[in-house]
Amino acid sequence: MPTDPSCRIIRFSTFELNLETGELRQRGQKVKLQEQPFQVLAALLERPGEVVTREELRSRLWPTDTFVDFDHSLNAAIKRLRDALGESAERPIFVETLARRGYRFIGNVEIPTATPSSRSRPWQRLFTTRKGVLGGLTGCALALSFLYYGHSVRSKASHPAVSPVVTPVVTNVGPKYTPSLSPDSQHLAFAWNGGAGNHYSIYVKLIGSEESLRLTKQASIDFNPVWSPDGRYIAFWRILKGETGIYIIPALGGAERRVRKALWEEQGFYEALGSAGRLSWSPDGKLLAFADRASRNEPASSIFLLALDSQEVRRLTSPLGRGDFDPAFSPDGQTLAFARRGTGIYTVPVLGGEEHRLISGGYNWGLAWTPDGRHIVFPDASWPVNAGWLWKISVRGGEPERQQFGQEGIEPSIRGNRLVYVRQIANINIWRRKFNSLLSASPPERFISSTRMESGPQFSPDGRKIAFESTRSGYYEVWLCRSDGSGLIQLTHFNSVTGTPRWSPDGQQIAFDSAAPGNTDIFVIDSQGGAPRNLTSEPSSEVVPSWSRDGRWIYFASKRTGSGQVWKMPPTGGPAVQVTHQGGFAAFESPDGRFLYYAKGLGVPGLWRIPTNGGEEIEVISSLEAGYWGYWAVVENGIYYLDMTTKPGINFFDIATHRTTRVFDLESRPAWGAPGLAISSDKKTILYTQLDALNSDIILVDNFR
Repeated sequence: MPTDPSCRIIRFSTFELNLETGELRQRGQKVKLQEQPFQVLAALLERPGEVVTREELRSRLWPTDTFVDFDHSLNAAIKRLRDALGESAERPIFVETLARRGYRFIGNVEIPTATPSSRSRPWQRLFTTRKGVLGGLTGCALALSFLYYGHSVRSKASHPAVSPVVTPVVTNVGPKYTPSLSPDSQHLAFAWNGGAGNHYSIYVKLIGSEESLRLTKQASIDFNPVWSPDGRYIAFWRILKGETGIYIIPALGGAERRVRKALWEEQGFYEALGSAGRLSWSPDGKLLAFADRASRNEPASSIFLLALDSQEVRRLTSPLGRGDFDPAFSPDGQTLAFARRGTGIYTVPVLGGEEHRLISGGYNWGLAWTPDGRHIVFPDASWPVNAGWLWKISVRGGEPERQQFGQEGIEPSIRGNRLVYVRQIANINIWRRKFNSLLSASPPERFISSTRMESGPQFSPDGRKIAFESTRSGYYEVWLCRSDGSGLIQLTHFNSVTGTPRWSPDGQQIAFDSAAPGNTDIFVIDSQGGAPRNLTSEPSSEVVPSWSRDGRWIYFASKRTGSGQVWKMPPTGGPAVQVTHQGGFAAFESPDGRFLYYAKGLGVPGLWRIPTNGGEEIEVISSLEAGYWGYWAVVENGIYYLDMTTKPGINFFDIATHRTTRVFDLESRPAWGAPGLAISSDKKTILYTQLDALNSDIILVDNFR
């Protein structure tokens, strides 16, 4: 609908255009804009959402008797307008190009109520005619109606609804994480690796500008920045051998100081994101909330409060082995929200008291309070990030509400009517090589691929089919295909994180895990399809199943006793038996069934084995890096496994000679935390998972409510 020409000020997003003075301002600051780009913007704002043709713009900008290279001049005016608005033709926020036709304003326009002018309007001339009395009576009636209607509308809503405006705010090359808005919502702190490398530093930028200030400059992993309530300081986590802990630095740069040494061990960046979680600064500036372990003997993290004046630490939660992280103070400082691994999102009084669970499930990528303290925004995502979204739930609980924005969104931060989050898009595919011999392989070929994530391949015992996990339907689900990659079929339909499929020895059944029940449980399904059977129902999470060679047992990992161990149970159901006692995860039997090989979770490197009839465990391979628990496969005379010592590649460990040989290098990075390796039963083919692309941008949402 065309705008009212009597309105001289038009607002959109953070901008304000004054048609009277010819000025464009952003948050009160004047933006330099020449006459022709100004006229183009004015023409587009007069008809928001409609196409303004190039010919219409020509007649407005240049009189008919003016000689000008029209195409070049208009393109230049559009370019200068885009520069002023901080957008590009490839990523339009306000001005959309319609090829060979014209342009359209696609932002949300807010037009303030017009101020009555002293100039005569057509309805005012009624008072100068012989119908003036009738017009006056009609005007009084209209005025009374307007006053009543205006009062009624204002009583229902003090502010008109304004749609959220979503804008990429940090798009530098390289992964960006843990964004944090300053108290005045004008500045943004975030972690960035500078475009390359394994070290991350804390950066700060003024929203709307392109330059960023690098605050920390150590060869470390610095992340999770959080602002002090007065905006003068930033606290952050640091990972550096011998120096790991919580640090504080002035927001404009300066000397940093460590205020708390961390007890969790030095780890890789992605594992640390999950282990440490976000920091939170209390609204009164006196406390920092953080996740850590009380001692190295504890298996999981709890929430603690650090008093900045006295350095005293008070424990707030005791999760009994599941792990609490991502604490967040409510706006009034009376309540703390946090996530409990695999269990849900909780709140607890800051002074201590009963915990309240808002929602069940695994939510591992940050949470944020709305400014009114009534809701919590959280992502529905897993690692690698699935096709999740940002959601909002009342602090009283109930059904969560999906937001209009937030696709692939993680790590939200909110200040006032602004929200920022990271949009992370991963592309993981399954690759294939043919073995020329035990220790050499043919060139790689992309085997099972999509624009989403494909991982965890497993050959059927007869080698004719492959089970794998995929997000191509929106969530991780179990899929099947033929050995040549054709005939894809979706086997499960949980609409939740579901995967790590494992074939029974006869090929008739497939065991897998799924987070659909809330806690992750073990299921079994016929390989031809049908209804899955739930095998576990403990309040703890049970994950990563596998079958014994004789088909009598299903192994799985569980923390039901407080620490992560390997258990086994009959595939028909029944009591579970604990197998390991010094830690265990992702177990497979040897082909002869004599030994059980296993990793020890995300945080412990190495590959171990124990006799299946009982006995002492031994470490077989120490160089299997922590977090890559799914990148190994046992064959009759050895083990293929991922080696990250120098360049990522697949090694072969000969069990008899203890000799290790490099078989081939990977073309791209392996996917941390994902199952990734399989060998066909005839030892002729190897399948492996690669992280072929991982991109992240920080997204700003204005007008968030």
